[in-house]
Amino acid sequence: MVPLLCSLLPASSPSPEVQDARRPSSRNPSTWTVEDVVRFVKDADPQALGPHVDLFRKHEIDGHALLLLRSDMVMKYLGLKLGPALKLCYHIEKLKQAKF
Repeated sequence: MVPLLCSLLPASSPSPEVQDARRPSSRNPSTWTVEDVVRFVKDADPQALGPHVDLFRKHEIDGHALLLLRSDMVMKYLGLKLGPALKLCYHIEKLKQAKF
């Protein structure tokens, strides 16, 4: 079953300036800053992961650390429940597999 995301998306695309502000400072996630990671997490799943972005700031998780995270670590040290932890790990795996 495919979730209906169309109703959640804005009717028009953000302006190029807004898109640039959201874009990480580098395409290579291992060089991302904490704020780049926060943007990535927030954009990956705003509903499930958005409420947890402050944890990434608190724990100073930059791009290199993000790529090392596993679901057990996310649950134990960040305190996320299994569902959000698995969603985060799914997005991290997609990021690792993407060509950057």
